[in-house]
Amino acid sequence: MAAARLAVIVWWALFSLVPSTSRGAAAPITLKVEASNALRGFSRTELSRYLASHMAEAKFTDWRFEAAEDGPAPDRVEWSFKRNPYAGGEVRRFGPEGRSFHVRRLITIEVRLYLNGEYQFTVEKQAIIDEDSGRADPQLAEAVASVTQNLLGPSGAYHAKDLGQSPVSRTR
Repeated sequence: MAAARLAVIVWWALFSLVPSTSRGAAAPITLKVEASNALRGFSRTELSRYLASHMAEAKFTDWRFEAAEDGPAPDRVEWSFKRNPYAGGEVRRFGPEGRSFHVRRLITIEVRLYLNGEYQFTVEKQAIIDEDSGRADPQLAEAVASVTQNLLGPSGAYHAKDLGQSPVSRTR
């Protein structure tokens, strides 16, 4: 009886330690962050740095993010932004003094993940941002965080491949 109890304790100890040991042994993957086009108020290089910075705020242990500076890397995320039609037109100034106001704009964000040079997944999201605020726009930062979670988070597209789900994720 004591031998069986000891065997159960040893078995439990071995299997409870194996997952944490294997997780700690894997080195994080560094993804280069590229912006295929720019948003108003950003150059492409500035936008890549902004995106990498906000992606890093997710604090994933398996991923690291750096702005791409030397062209396409084999392990990368490519961000693109499309301005959606605006029913109100593009009027930005009014009155005799030309006062300006902030325009909230619907955009579509598309992010593609490449690992070892091979396309993996696309995540798409629509967001309403303040084009004049640039880096200071909390909705843009929130959209970047949301897309990062939808792509690489525990229930994101990257982990959904193990469950046989579609590689394209669209959120609104």
